[in-house]
Amino acid sequence: MRWFIIFTKKSHRCVCARPLVLILFSLFLIRCDQETTALVLIVTPLPSGSTAVPFISKIPMEGVYQVIDGKDRFGDIVALRWRFNKLTIFSKDNYLILQSGVKDSSIYMQGFWRIPTSDVNGLANLIIQKTLGARALLMGVKPQILSIKGNFGAGGGVPDRTVEFRYLRPFSSTVTSKDFYIVGHRAGGRTSDRLRVSENSIEMISFTENYGSTGIEVDVRLTRDKVPVLYHDKDINIRLTVKGPINGPIGNFTFDQLSAFVRLVRGEKIPKLEDALNYVVDSTLLEFVWLDMKEGRQALDLVIPIQDKALKRAQQKGRKLEILVGVPDDKVLNDFKAISNHKDVPSLCEISPEEARNLNSKAWAPRWTLGTQNELVTQVQAEGREVYCWTIDQPGFIEQFLREGKFNGLLTNYPSVVAYYYYTQP
Repeated sequence: MRWFIIFTKKSHRCVCARPLVLILFSLFLIRCDQETTALVLIVTPLPSGSTAVPFISKIPMEGVYQVIDGKDRFGDIVALRWRFNKLTIFSKDNYLILQSGVKDSSIYMQGFWRIPTSDVNGLANLIIQKTLGARALLMGVKPQILSIKGNFGAGGGVPDRTVEFRYLRPFSSTVTSKDFYIVGHRAGGRTSDRLRVSENSIEMISFTENYGSTGIEVDVRLTRDKVPVLYHDKDINIRLTVKGPINGPIGNFTFDQLSAFVRLVRGEKIPKLEDALNYVVDSTLLEFVWLDMKEGRQALDLVIPIQDKALKRAQQKGRKLEILVGVPDDKVLNDFKAISNHKDVPSLCEISPEEARNLNSKAWAPRWTLGTQNELVTQVQAEGREVYCWTIDQPGFIEQFLREGKFNGLLTNYPSVVAYYYYTQP
């Protein structure tokens, strides 16, 4: 059975054969302001009556796969990793995000592929047949032969090109023997990169793990009535929001006014920091949050109690989670130092190792253009601090920094690219 989704530029609405298609449509990377007149997607849903893939089947599936068919699109090897009910297949130049289900002892996967640095994308239908590994996986056993076969297409076209991924090896000890955070910038990527959700939104936080993020960085500002919110720019503008009745500095408006009259470019509301952190704790597996402070003392006085409350919430739930207040410049540095107990506040200092020591920061974060700085990084780590590099987006440098660097994590707008190079390490 085929499902047809008709999308028009003028209406910015989807006309669907059935309501269920709205759920399926959320998987596919189509912007509602894309410069096109009309687009018809032909989507094949999971088989009727399919059930969720059991947890015991997911761990044996994770690892590095050889690309047998489809190398012109996906390269020579890919890495597969689960997050909740979705799996992502990371290749050198693109990624696949897939829903899954089990029917008749086979594992079906439906979703899309995309090049993260462009609009090039398409649909994908994959399957692990029961005779090619699914039967063993469903019993929690790693099969002798594990092959993922299927088809992929271009844009909204029918998936008509064959692809096969064959299990090659588990993740190496380089990957499994240490903590390393892939930190999604602005919660997972910039709105300008035409992602399906807006930067610094709860919706982005809910999706970022599918891009490969194991941690996030978010930007914190204050409203007029002193509510910490997630938003990068100083002003409300059409770069980040839908054109609406109000504009100007975020600090000119109350949270209720922002909530009523402002929508991010994908339609989401600007979230409170507290709501965002609660979502991280309650609804994700993320282990690291970097709060990039865009304002000084007034914001710090409000953010630190929210940070403390979220950390206690995580501890109560048995969640492994770091939440660090970022100190990005001298203004925030001086305001942070003016807080009497600032050395007890978990923080991340971007300025220098010396200032990180002065603040008793848990982490230092140098910019990537300074290079790997292995000797200095090792020295800071020997003091019990972590070191995160920002914001690194070029694939060649990502590969180099992972191969040669000593960092505890990388901050990036393209977590899927970091994930590919990280998980395929020998």
